[in-house]
Amino acid sequence: MKLPMSRHAFYSMTGTFTILSILGQVSTSIYSPFFYNLAIMYSSHVGVIEKSVATFLIAFSISQLLSGFICDYVNKQSFLLYGLLVFMAGTAMVTLADKESTFLIGRIIQGLGGGVGVSVSRGLSRQLFNEKQLNVSLSITNIAFAIAPAIAPLVGTLIGEYFGVSAIFYFILMMGLIALLLLFSVGSTINQYTSPNSANVLSDTLALIKNSIVNIVSVGIASGLLYGIVFCFITIAPSMVMQQFGLSKTMFSIYSLFATLCFVVGSLTNIRLAAIATITKFKLSSIFILGLSLLFCLVTIGTGDAELIAILIYCYIAFFFIGIAMPCSVTMMLGFSKTSAGFLAALTGFFHLTGAAAGAYFVTLFTAGPTLSFSVTTMALSMSSVVICVFIRK
Repeated sequence: MKLPMSRHAFYSMTGTFTILSILGQVSTSIYSPFFYNLAIMYSSHVGVIEKSVATFLIAFSISQLLSGFICDYVNKQSFLLYGLLVFMAGTAMVTLADKESTFLIGRIIQGLGGGVGVSVSRGLSRQLFNEKQLNVSLSITNIAFAIAPAIAPLVGTLIGEYFGVSAIFYFILMMGLIALLLLFSVGSTINQYTSPNSANVLSDTLALIKNSIVNIVSVGIASGLLYGIVFCFITIAPSMVMQQFGLSKTMFSIYSLFATLCFVVGSLTNIRLAAIATITKFKLSSIFILGLSLLFCLVTIGTGDAELIAILIYCYIAFFFIGIAMPCSVTMMLGFSKTSAGFLAALTGFFHLTGAAAGAYFVTLFTAGPTLSFSVTTMALSMSSVVICVFIRK
């Protein structure tokens, strides 16, 4: 008989899974202030270095999707280890690269290894934790997802300015080593609480698809659309805030950091609201975001262009509720099955990445001003999310 999981064991595993999940994010955003320096270092064009982000994301997305499908049939802990070793090998190649082609190949290898950490750690969390623990664990990971890309460029700047650009990638390699040590340290605990993979994974997955596909797709699309609001803001914010109101890069960074903090506060609030059903929190958050989006859109259309304070208030409150909704959506997705947890984790990542891409793309289609484009796009995304929520059942 398994003993109840201790608080220390829970947080040790959550911390390990969180680091494994954010390695890809950190490795991408940490060197962004040094694109031009890298171009000079490799006697290349800055556009080639910028493409390293896209090549990484493609490899990362493919890896995240495939590893989620595969991990249901293999030992998840070993799979995590292999993925981490691949990521570290890619990081070493990037660190030692003496030309752009080696740098780009290293980034691809990093992406292939990094994607494993996201899907497999989510699938493993579903097997290890009960629903309450899973909600807390995913909220903590969600906080890290929000903070990492906001802080990484600053950390990269400090390291790069004082120790040189190459030191940035040595720092990532050190993070990978820390993750490796943590994975080994929780290995016995994972073995203690993880049940062997079911021999009927394929049949169970097919049955899950047959019986719950509408629910799974509804949760995935509804949450992906809300995630799209975040990337809608990321895409249009420089034009909407800096150009329109003439803010400096420093002030823009500060305002963006506040948006990240609101997202974090929302995730912390989700943990505190543990007594409320996960599906209820998700649906109510979607409704609040829709109401806020409708109001913001009316203000923008009525005044011709919203003031900076109105834009910031909308973004901060919306990010707060998205911070509540996102961990709820992952908990709901993984809650459909323990046997097919990897498959569900892969779908979660797919829907979220698709929603992010949709938000970033749709906001660029409008020929109107950036604020109006932002308000109309976010209203459409939030309204679509609420409509799809109708099809979600317990």
